[in-house]
Amino acid sequence: MTQIPWTKDQEKVINTSGKDILVAAGAGSGKTAVLVERIIKKVTDPNHPVDIDRFLIVTFTKAAAAQMREKIR
Repeated sequence: MTQIPWTKDQEKVINTSGKDILVAAGAGSGKTAVLVERIIKKVTDPNHPVDIDRFLIVTFTKAAAAQMREKIR
């Protein structure tokens, strides 16, 4: 997988823990990729892995949901 050069705001979303977050940004800004990275990072954390069933992820399009599902599997 190609490493994405995250912005500071994207890195903050990916690395924030211990609280709920809301990601709101324009089309094509990388929201789906950021959320996928956040989920994968939390599920695969060697010290404190989070069960995938503990996440509530809401998207506004079926396409974004399908893309997330495909990348997380």
